[in-house]
Amino acid sequence: MRADRRAERWVPAFEQEWTAALEESRRTFSLAGLYEVVQVWQARVASAPAVDAFLASGRDETGFVDLEEIRSKRR
Repeated sequence: MRADRRAERWVPAFEQEWTAALEESRRTFSLAGLYEVVQVWQARVASAPAVDAFLASGRDETGFVDLEEIRSKRR
């Protein structure tokens, strides 16, 4: 995660979630929250290339796909 270009945002976010889950596990004597944090972050890291590809595929700055452009390509 630290080697990714998003590390500046991701590492602090992960550490914050991990710290909260660790505190919860200390209170509840359960590791479930820690496992959940790891699973969520594994999914985020694994899906990052697909998200990058989607964003590079023509989405505009507002986050909406230009429907007119799509319609014109179908013609």
